[in-house]
Amino acid sequence: MAIVSTKGIYGLTAMVILAKENEQKLLQIKEIASKGDIPQNYLEQILVTLKKSGIVESIRGASGGYRLSKNANNISVFEILNSLESSFAQTDTKTKNSLLQPFWDDSQKK
Repeated sequence: MAIVSTKGIYGLTAMVILAKENEQKLLQIKEIASKGDIPQNYLEQILVTLKKSGIVESIRGASGGYRLSKNANNISVFEILNSLESSFAQTDTKTKNSLLQPFWDDSQKK
């Protein structure tokens, strides 16, 4: 398993939150930050990176926000982390973030 930085953890958390929403519903940064316990200004940087990678899309304006750019089933954890992380190394997969534990558990299955 790879070492995942805080940026990767927050990015995966944001993606889980977006995936749980109706595909057409837009979530504002403050709502994603609140649900994921993510610092809002850091989340903005993460979402910009994910947008540049084509994983999320944004709509500007008062009723705007972010949503997945494609069906959640067509987005892999690798794709998300590859967009956010610069390198990987072996490590333990325990996390305090219960939203992400299923990803780590699944990655351990051979």
